[in-house]
Order: sequence, then structure tokens, then C-alpha cells
Amino acid sequence: MRILRIKQAEAALADGRLDEACDLLADVETRSHHRAQQLVGQLVRRLIERGEGHLSAGNLQQALGDCVKAAGLGGNLSEAAELRGRIARALSHKQQARRRHGDRVATAREHLDDGRLSVAEELLADAGEDSARVDLLRHEAALRRSAAEAALRRAQAALDRADYTAAVDELLTARANRAENDETADLRARVTAGAVGRARAELVRGRADLAGSLLRRLQPLGRPGQEAEDLLRVIEHCGRAWSQVGRGELRRAGEVLRRAQGMLPEAEWLRSAVDAADGAAAALESLRAGPLGMLSPAEGGLAETLPAGQPSVAPSRPVEPRAPEPPVLPPWGGEAAEGAAGASGSLVPRRFVLRVDGAGSSMVVRDHRVTIGPISSSQRPDLGLLADPSLAVITIERAEGDYFLRSAGPVAVNGKPTTGRLLADGDKIALSPRCRLRFRLPNAASGTAVLELSTARLPQADIRRVILLDRELLMGPDGAAHVRAEQLPGRAVLHVREGRLLCRTDAEVTIDREPADASAGLPVDRPVRIGPVGLVINRT
Repeated sequence: MRILRIKQAEAALADGRLDEACDLLADVETRSHHRAQQLVGQLVRRLIERGEGHLSAGNLQQALGDCVKAAGLGGNLSEAAELRGRIARALSHKQQARRRHGDRVATAREHLDDGRLSVAEELLADAGEDSARVDLLRHEAALRRSAAEAALRRAQAALDRADYTAAVDELLTARANRAENDETADLRARVTAGAVGRARAELVRGRADLAGSLLRRLQPLGRPGQEAEDLLRVIEHCGRAWSQVGRGELRRAGEVLRRAQGMLPEAEWLRSAVDAADGAAAALESLRAGPLGMLSPAEGGLAETLPAGQPSVAPSRPVEPRAPEPPVLPPWGGEAAEGAAGASGSLVPRRFVLRVDGAGSSMVVRDHRVTIGPISSSQRPDLGLLADPSLAVITIERAEGDYFLRSAGPVAVNGKPTTGRLLADGDKIALSPRCRLRFRLPNAASGTAVLELSTARLPQADIRRVILLDRELLMGPDGAAHVRAEQLPGRAVLHVREGRLLCRTDAEVTIDREPADASAGLPVDRPVRIGPVGLVINRT
């Protein structure tokens, strides 16, 4: 049996099957034969030679394996010890290189998060070995650069046509993609200067509402400068004076308006307002000092002699008209008009509720940008949540098929605080520990996203998800659908065309139990059936 194993080892060695020969000679009794001892010497030399080859090729683990086998067969040979030392040094160098690579990638991540895209891209280009982490960072950097450059181009175009509101919005989009460089700073400075100039012009001609809206929009970009702060102070003074007028404090209103006039002397309407406030105050004082004042209980006149329970002829202070509240504008551009059209036809609103049997209710939003935050927040979010008013308002924007989150204050995404991030499927967004959402892209071929309300709540308690509609909305029994309807035999695709919500499906579609006209679109506030599934589209 021993001779047979030796012969098998000789054959394996001759054929280059070194590992098999090692296994055959592993038995101590077999190696004690003089014929096997000669074979062991040859095998050890072959193992060391193969280890040298693995070391030269950079296959350090294979080289170490051959070295260990050679030492196990031939003992502590000098050739094996020398090879082991070189392998150890190579392993040490490789570990150091990996640490340097890890540090480089971590530094690139920091620069990417801080908006220094060029520096991050240079570090990633020199990262050397490719890895999933490096590829992901390169992809994220490319996406951010693409989105930021597109936003900056749109901001420049908006600036060229003096549309400062759009320019500010695009700069905020660029900031959400962490794009910070000299070009961005220069564009931001020019947009800020232009917007402040426009706000001043609007304020001079008496449109304090437009000026205030534009100046407040600038605030997320950073401190706009002393001129903007002075204009905001003028608007604040005007608002305070108007409140004092409503309370009948006309002298105080005149004083406040004079301070505003001193800060904006070119505004003729402020001079007229000061004169009007002073004149009204003088007229009111004249009335109080005249015969009518004798009817005031405060002056000890006729009203003091009236029988108990009899109302005074005149109040002690005239009742001034209340200052009108500012109009409440709809949160979505054009929604009111479009919704009204949908009442008589089949035009679908910019935002609607989709109620599907067995799948619950979903809020569907067609706009590419949506703000989400506490319903009582001063910023008036598009989607108001029942949450602490002090929480941050976040913006989720779709740009070229990608979704970006930005926020004026830090919010947690996957447990890490951020003010701007490219969202990926499954990301968990937390405005607070008790107000969390989950971002999902159920279908890779569709740009439509879903916000699952984990612990966040809308005022409509039955709505548990928000669908950010891109081109189409998929309903079906599988997990890749945006609305999972188990009873549907196949997929139904809802898409908007010419303002109408059309349905493409193999199932029969009926409206009020009558066959639907596929070109007319699905109606609002009327029952619809797609095969066995019923649904209703309601305006919000």
C-alpha cells in the first residue's frame, strides 16, 4: 500500500499535480521510505518554485499556501524561510496600500459631501483598484455633477431673463447636489445682487408683498447682505405700522412709517402713508376733543348718566377697520384652475388622491418638486404632516430621472444627518424620531417614486403613501408596482396625456358600470373599475 501511494505521488508530481502529491505524501509512515524521501525533496523544490511564481504574480495567499506546504514536508528549509519573509513583506505592503486606498476613498466621500466634486473626482480617479464602493462614489459624483451643472445652466438662463425666483430655485438645486466652486459662488452673488435690486424696485413702487417674498426666498442661499437686511427691516416696519393702524394707534403707526421712510427715502408711497397716518391721527384727536368726546364715559360726559344696562351712545374709542388678512394662495401652481376643469371634464388635478380597493389610498403628486414638513410650519409645505412645527421642511426634487433631497436644516437619511443627498431605493428619511418616511423606487424602468409614511401622518389619516408621478403609475399584483393590487390579473398603467389620466390595461375598464372611452381618460370623483378592482380619483 505504501509503495502504491509513492508511485501515485510520483505520477502526480510528474504531471504537475503538486497538491495531490502533497496529500499522498502527507502520511509520516509513507515519507519514511527512502524512495519517498527523494520524492519529498523534489516536491518541496517544485512547491517553492510555484510559490515564487505566485508571489511574482501578486497572488500572495496562494504563495503563502505553497510555502506552508513546503515547510510542512521539508522542515524549516532556508529557501522556504526566505520565501515566507518576502511574502510577509508583500502582505504588509498590500495591507498598507489597502489602508491608503481606504483613506483616499473616505477622504473622497468627505469632499463629495462637502460639495467639492472636482477634488473628490480626482481622488477617486487615483484610487487605483476598482471596487463597488469606488464605483458607487464615482457614479454618485457623476450624477451630482450632471444635476448641478444642469441646475446652474438653468439658473444662468433664468438670470439672463431676470427671473430671479427661478434662478434662486435652481441655485438651491445645485446646492442640494453639493456643488460648490468659484463659478457657483460668482453666479450666486450675481443672482443675489439682481434679486435684491428687483426687491428694492418692487418695494419702491409699493409692492411690499413681492419684495418680501423674493427676499425671503434668498435666505437659504446664505446672508444676502446689508441692503437686503435693510429692505426686510422696511417691510417689517410697514407690517407693524399696518397692525397699529388696525388697532387705532395712528400716532405710533406714523412714527414707525417715518423710520421706514428714512431707510427708503425714494419710496413716494411711504411719504404719502406718513402724511395719511399723521392726518388721520390729528383728525381722530380732533374728534375726541370736540363735542363728540363729551359722549365718552372716559370723559365723564352724558353716557355716565344713562340708566344701568343702557348701552353707551358712543364707545370710548372709535372702532377702526381691521387690517385685512393676506390672501391664502393655493400651494400648487395652476391646481385650482385645473381642478375646476376636472370637475366638468376628465382633466386630472396636479395633486389627487387615488383610492384602490384592497390597496388603500395614495396621494399622487405630479409636480417635479415637492416640499414636505409640519402642516403648521411658517414655510407652508406642499405636503403638510401632523408633526412638531419646529421640524425642518424638506424638498424632494426629480431631475433627469433622479431624486434629490435638500433641506435648510439637517435631517437624518439612513441615520446620518444631511442637508442634501441623492436618494436611492430604500432610503429612510427622518425629520424626527417620530416622523419618518421611506423612499422607494419600486420599478427600475419607471421614474415614479413612492414615499411610504412609516410614522409620519398626513391630515387625511387613510393616506399611507405619497406617489411622486413621473411618466406613469403602475398598478398590479407584483412588488414592482407603485400600487399593489393583488386582485388585478395583470398590470394596469396610468399615465397623463394632455391633462387626462389614461389607463392602459388588458382588463376591461368601466365607469359607472358602463364601458369606458379609452381616449377620454378616467374621471374625477366617479367610480371606476379595472377588471375586478374598483378605484376612485378624488381631488384633495
